[in-house]
Amino acid sequence: MRKSERQMLIKQIILNNEVSTQDELLAFLHEKGVTATQATISRDIKELNLVKTPSGDGGIKYTIYQNNQVTLEEKLDSTIKSVVTNVTLVQFLNVVKTLPGNAHVIGALIDDIHYPEIVGTVAGNDTIILISKTSEEAEGVYQHFDGALQELE
Repeated sequence: MRKSERQMLIKQIILNNEVSTQDELLAFLHEKGVTATQATISRDIKELNLVKTPSGDGGIKYTIYQNNQVTLEEKLDSTIKSVVTNVTLVQFLNVVKTLPGNAHVIGALIDDIHYPEIVGTVAGNDTIILISKTSEEAEGVYQHFDGALQELE
């Protein structure tokens, strides 16, 4: 199956089902006779602008990010507001807590934007560590994240 066909099928699956993990997405694809690796699905998720959002049952699910006209910075701010639960400044690091399964989304956006204040990101399931060169640069990153979170209150 060609990439474009697989990605169209992924969109259909996401629109018609509540899919919360890559494994679930792989299972749906397998049911349709499509064999793909986790790495391929991960790239498809990024290219299709899929993000995790709250589902009706209190869990999370993939949805298609609707506004492709926004900048990466706007997408990051929107994602922060949607999935970040806490940010803690620790010297030259920021520890960002997200809803489960969303840390990699924030990490990938930051990596794509290439913030000069952030020299590296490490993302797990629900935690991202943002590494800065100095405490001052880390403070600026903290203020950005905290400001986005404060807008929710």
